[in-house]
Amino acid sequence: TGMNKNTEFVMYVDNFLDENILKGLQNNFLNLDYTAMVTKAGAHYGFRYNFPKSFYNDPIVTVIKNTFFPNRNLNPIQISANIRFNTTNPLFHVDTHASNETGERNNHANFLLYVIGETSLNNGTGFMTDKSLSSSVGFVENRAVFFNGNKIFHSDLQSFGNSSSRYTLNIFYEEK
Repeated sequence: TGMNKNTEFVMYVDNFLDENILKGLQNNFLNLDYTAMVTKAGAHYGFRYNFPKSFYNDPIVTVIKNTFFPNRNLNPIQISANIRFNTTNPLFHVDTHASNETGERNNHANFLLYVIGETSLNNGTGFMTDKSLSSSVGFVENRAVFFNGNKIFHSDLQSFGNSSSRYTLNIFYEEK
């Protein structure tokens, strides 16, 4: 494969999980103990549940690897369920989880699975090039998005118009 941790990429796949697996995941997401998320300025924009390390061996994680990066040595460093309802301002950012050993940004790839929400472009994710919104992936339940979140500025698009709360499975990967 030509992709490595320095490559900028965005890929997505529809109907990612088997319908029964998706339904089970949706039911689980409705019963998690979420924590509020706020910006540095104090604006509340959603909730997060961090899965325990035991979830890192879940069959869903294997399906992700086999689909998006069968020949890369990417390992999960954070897996979370997120609820977003950002209606004020876009929060464009890169993900910068620092390694304890080197201080380098070590999340070389991001995975998003759109789990629960209204089908809408505004519920989706936008990507920037040269400080301008350059592409977007609309929200469709069971759509998987894989991208280099360490290199590409991205945000939910909920502040751009009508949207619903969106539930996503988020995974940050480190390349070994």
